[in-house]
Amino acid sequence: MSTDNQTYQGSGDTTFSPDEDRTLSEAVLGAIEAHQDIDLVEADFTLYEIINPDALERLFRFNQNAATTVSFVIDGTHVSLHDVGDEIEIRVTDV
Repeated sequence: MSTDNQTYQGSGDTTFSPDEDRTLSEAVLGAIEAHQDIDLVEADFTLYEIINPDALERLFRFNQNAATTVSFVIDGTHVSLHDVGDEIEIRVTDV
């Protein structure tokens, strides 16, 4: 498992790298959990009701040359993903 991912202190913001032992969708869920300070499993939270996790993974393939940005609002939280080369920045803020 890579330890290159970073969670920015005091927020749910984090980075995701393709060599991690988790998927991009799992990283997004982890960032939302950190921001909201809740256990999403216990909260019966499902990402796929708002955005298709498989489509999200395909948008951020690491073998492409295009810079990709995706934003969506889920459960009162704004989530944005930004392709910054070898990583994806995941930013989570209140709406």
